[in-house]
Order: sequence, then C-alpha cells, then structure tokens
Amino acid sequence: MGIKVGIDLGTTFSAVAMMDEKKGQPVIIPNTLGERITPSVIQFTEDDEIIVGSEAKEAFEAGESGCASVFKRSMGNSDTYCSFNGKKYTAEDLSAILLRYLKEEAEAVTHQKIDEAVVTVPAYFYHKERQATMKAAKKAGLNIRQIINEPTAAAMNYGVNHWRENARVLVYDLGGGTFDVTLVQMKKNNQMESLQTTGDHTLGGKDWDARICATIESKIESETGYYVSEYPEIHQTVTQNAENVKKQLTTRNVANVRLNLPGYGWYSTTISLEDFEQSTTDLIERTGTLCESLLRGLGIGWRDITDILLVGGSTRMRQVSTYLKRISGHTPLVQVNPDEAVALGAAIQVHLPLPEYSVITMVPPAEDNNSSSGLFKFRKQTTKAAPQAAPKYSLPGTVGKETALNNALCMSHVDVVAHAMGVIAVNAEGTHYINKTIVPANQRIPVKCAEALHYYTSARGENEVEIYVLQGTKAPLDCEIIGKYVVSGIKHDRNDNPTTIKIQYSYDINGMVHVQARQGNGTTDLPIREESVPADMSKFGMPIDPQEMKPTAEALSVVMAVDVSGSMSGKPIDDARNAMCHFVDNFEDYPGDVEIGVIAVSDTSKVVQSLTGDLNRCKASIRSITECMTGVCNAGHPFNDIQSMLGRVRGKRLGIVLADGMWANQPLAVSEAKKCHRMDIDITGIGFGSADEKFLRDISSGDIDSMLVDQSELTQSFGKIAQEIGGGGTAGKRGRTGGETSVATWPAINE
Repeated sequence: MGIKVGIDLGTTFSAVAMMDEKKGQPVIIPNTLGERITPSVIQFTEDDEIIVGSEAKEAFEAGESGCASVFKRSMGNSDTYCSFNGKKYTAEDLSAILLRYLKEEAEAVTHQKIDEAVVTVPAYFYHKERQATMKAAKKAGLNIRQIINEPTAAAMNYGVNHWRENARVLVYDLGGGTFDVTLVQMKKNNQMESLQTTGDHTLGGKDWDARICATIESKIESETGYYVSEYPEIHQTVTQNAENVKKQLTTRNVANVRLNLPGYGWYSTTISLEDFEQSTTDLIERTGTLCESLLRGLGIGWRDITDILLVGGSTRMRQVSTYLKRISGHTPLVQVNPDEAVALGAAIQVHLPLPEYSVITMVPPAEDNNSSSGLFKFRKQTTKAAPQAAPKYSLPGTVGKETALNNALCMSHVDVVAHAMGVIAVNAEGTHYINKTIVPANQRIPVKCAEALHYYTSARGENEVEIYVLQGTKAPLDCEIIGKYVVSGIKHDRNDNPTTIKIQYSYDINGMVHVQARQGNGTTDLPIREESVPADMSKFGMPIDPQEMKPTAEALSVVMAVDVSGSMSGKPIDDARNAMCHFVDNFEDYPGDVEIGVIAVSDTSKVVQSLTGDLNRCKASIRSITECMTGVCNAGHPFNDIQSMLGRVRGKRLGIVLADGMWANQPLAVSEAKKCHRMDIDITGIGFGSADEKFLRDISSGDIDSMLVDQSELTQSFGKIAQEIGGGGTAGKRGRTGGETSVATWPAINE
C-alpha cells in the first residue's frame, strides 16, 4: 500500500509531507540527505547528469554553469527558460525534473510508493500557470489528486492545532518569488472557508535580493571605480551573495559583505538593516496595499480580523512583522514554520473529500440595482455536500494526538478563485470590445456558470463560434487571455430560426478553466478545440470598424419567373428585363451568400439561368430573354422548375413570378405553387395588365403581399421585394440591442 503526500513546489525551496497517524499530525518527509526542505535549483552537467537540490544550489552560488533557479516565476510561459547541452527547457520541464526528484527522494526515505499527491501553487496563479503545474506533475510520474493554493494549505496546517471558531485569519504568504494574501474564516463543524484572495506572482524574496544587489553594486562603483554593468562576472558574484546578506539581517543589524571581485581582488563592505529596509520600503508597501485591497473588497478593516499568519521563508525578514504590526495593530502569529506549513497543509488536503460543484446564474442588473459589476449579479445555487461531523476542538496547544488526527481528517475547506473569468464581447452600442464577466473573482470553487447565446447559422458555411476567455476585470488586452475556444458541429436550423448555443464556463477544484457547449436542449457536448491566441490581438483594444459589425444574413436563393407570352411584346418585356436587372443590383452588398436564377414561361417553362452567384452573368441572361421564346400563349407554369431549382438548397428560398394576363391552367399552377409552400419555398406573385389578382394571392405564400401593379411600377415592386428580403445591404439577421454580445464567427443576440 502506498502513501499520499502534499508537495510544496516552491520558488526557492520545496518540501514534501505526509500524515503520520502515530503522531496524529502531518510531518515533513526529509530527503535522503536529511534535509527537511530542498532548494529548488537544478544543475545540468557536461556529462548529461542532472543534479537537484543543495549541491545544485552550491554550484549556482559558486558561479558554475548549467544551473537553473527561480523558474517557478515563468510557469505557464511556453518559451525556453534555459538551454544546456543542446537541449531546451521550459519552466514546466524544469518543474517536472524537480518534482520527479522530490517524488523519488520521498519514496526512498519512506520505502513506499506515492499513490497520490496534492501540489500547491500561489493563490494568484492564473489558469496557464496552474495548467503547467499539473502537466509538470504528470511528467514527473505523480498521480495528482488536486492542486491547492499555498495560503489555503498553510491555514489548514495552522487550524489543526489552533482552531478557534469564527476566527478570521489573514494568511500573509511571501515566498521567494510570489506573494499571496488570503483571508480565511474558521467556522462551525470543522469548516474552513477562504473569503477572498489576491496577490502578485511577480513579487517575492528575490525582489528583496535584487535590492541588496543594487546596494552592494552601488558601493562597489563608488568605492572601487569598477562599473558592474561592464563586468557581468562581478554582477554574478554579487547576486550569489545577496541571499546570504538577507539571512544575516534577520538576526543582526549589520551584515558583512566580503567578495572576491574578478580583476580587483577581495572587497569588503557592510549593509545595515536600516539601509536594507529603506531600500525595500516600496516592496513591503506593495504587500500592504494588496492586504488592504482585500479587506476593502470584503467591506471590513484590520480590526475585523483576529490573526495574521506568516507563511513563506521571506516572512523571516524582520521588516515584515514590524510593518504588519504597524499597519494592522496585530502581532503576527509564529505558530507555524513558514518554510514547512504549506507542504504540511497539503498533506492534510490529500486525505479530504473533494467538494462538489456549485452553480451560479447570471441575472440581469434590473433585478439588483446594487450589482457590483453593473452587468450581472450572481445567484448562487450551492450543491456542496454537507460537512462531516467531527470531535470538539481542545484549546490551542493542548490537542492530543488522536484528536489532532481526527481534526485533520474531518476538516473541510472551501477555497476561492483569485481571478474573475470573462469573455471578449461587444458592447451594447457595437462600438468597442469589452470584458464581459462570467464568473466573478473570489467565487467558491469548483463552480459552474452558463449563458445561452443565440446565433443565426449559415446553411452552407462552417458553423463555428470563437470564444476568447479572459482572467481579470480590466479591458480585454489588460487581462490574461487564457485561450481561444472554437465551438464546432453546430447544426443549421432549416427554418432559419436563431440557434441557441448554451456555453458553460467553469472553474474546477484546481482553479482551472473549462468550457463546454451544447446546442438547444441537446444532451451531447459540441466539439470544442482550443487554439493558440493570435499574436496580434490589437484589434480588441481599438474601436470596432462598423463593417465588422455588419450582420451576416443566411444564404439566399431566388428564382425569377417571367411571363414571355405574346402580350409581353415591345415595352412590357423591356420594362420587365429592366426591373429584374435592377432587382439583381440590390444584392451586390448582400451580407450573406446569394444565388439568383431565371425562368421564362409561356406555353412551356424554360430555365434561362440556373442558380448563380455571378450577378453580372445573371443580368446578361435576363437581357437575353425575348418575348414568345417559349410560345405565344400561356398554357404552362414555372413551379415545377422552381421546385427543382430550390428544392435542395439551404437557407432562405424565394420564387418571384411575374404574370401578364390570365393563365390558361391557373388551378394547376396554384396546386403546384402550394407544393412550393409546403417545401418552405416562398412565392411572391406580381401581375400587371389583365392579370388575375385572386390568382396572384393564391400562388403567393403570404410572407410578402402579392401585388397587382401598373407596368410602370415594376421596378418599384421588385425593389420592395428586394428590401424585404435583405437586398440593398439593409437587411440580414441582426442581434437585438440593449446588451453586449459575445465575440463569435457571426453576431450573437443578447439574451
């Protein structure tokens, strides 16, 4: 039987822990060197050996080649982080190497295989960083149960032995490369809930190290005349000693610096605690600003929290406790080891049941004038399982082994996501792209939220919807663009009604984004492919070109049937040809696919022009029509040919019949016209001369009124039909106004 472990994959140090039932506590699993924490440093040697941990860190500090560190900050970036021996490595690759080492070391020490693991990440990690962490763990051969936020893990470790019902604990997590702050509340029945989280994944102890480097280099330049910028090897030497200076200043007021500078020799100086803290004031204040932003978001102040819990090795800097006590009035807690608390909490989490999804529903703001987003409020429909019963907790510091173990294994925790999820959408006026919030920040996870989008599909084209998913609340280009999700396999509605696509967005238990889609009331997911985000997304930051918002109409197929009997000789046939050509001209800018065909009819029916999208060719065919070309009388009708030409095409289908006088077999013509109606082919009759108005009404489908007109009004009549069906660039399927629409391959109608 194997073991379950928690892994803190840190920027500067990493650790592995497991539950020890005998001790009733989570415990650190040391590596084979006996070290409780492992430096997150890797060295690639010339003979292709890979060294991880303390030896690699020593090589890095000695300036040896082939070393990689601080790669956690680049997680989610697919670019090459470093290259050694002709091989390229991303931050994900390096993390996989480190995780495999941690796994193999823990298995060697415990003599057991790791069955399952929980790996921690900064709370402020975006989807891409979390996804890269999951991939790295799988590459390392780990069976990942879950990834959890580092402050969450630390709070769980603290809560096992220091539970106080209704306590509000601010977890201040300053690691080597990242900063997170989370407010956690201890509730009844062993429930712990993260209320809100924020942070900066590019702020950490390494930034304090950089300030020490800058201070030392400034002293070197003023005291020796060596300009460090001209000597990269000097900068390397200073960098390697910065962390040691920082550690000295955790217990001393002055740190001694003695460096062997290439080309100069030994150089000595000192860095005072006061100088160090003054040079990093802006960094510590950045953490304070984030803390206060979090409290404001909850509508509370420092007096409303009960404790501040310090996590992360960088919180050992005296500056941290002093600063926090000054701005909050609270003395930070010291009951946990800041280097180990995260791994220990993860070891608890790996044994706990996973929560079920909760569902939130977007509601129009009219129902809630206090909606924080101005667009929606979010109605929660929680489906989380009821918490398990657990023993009462003893006072802090007096928990027995058995009770501590029960407390740990009966604990439940609800976490939140740091980033809002949104999609790129078009504002109600159609002038700009906006970030439309789907799931708000600090929503409990896992969580699902769906929206129904209505689209007019194409009868002929590929029906796909493109969705750009964001994390953040700013304008689209100022947010993290997670990816481009393309929904395909959408079926066209044969009656050209809008098609409903239900898009479901979710954050899973790992804080990762998922997108699903279904059509109408279907129960089968539509295919979704994730494509890389285009390199140039600048258009989403500029005003929208009105042409881009021009609606796309469904495909249109029209057949015009013209009476060419003897009574059309002379001016009537000329007027008819001119009116038909003018009709065709109306579709030069039609926003969809259009094809037009022509029939001549008198004693028989003849297709003069089959359906064509070449409008000039169509007009040439119209001009070739002559009177009596299919006979002198009008014993025939065009409806069989109309059925043949339009029966198999998709989209809107229309037959326009121009009649002069009475037809010989009108009942048969009406019967065949009715067949067209049943095939969803619209028929419009236009008559002049001695045409029968009742006959025109009978053959017409009724969608467009039949017309009995003067010969001089033919062009106007054809123009009216063109306008009704979208000619002249004035029609097409348009979305309803009054709300933003999602960006897609065709315009969406707001719900």
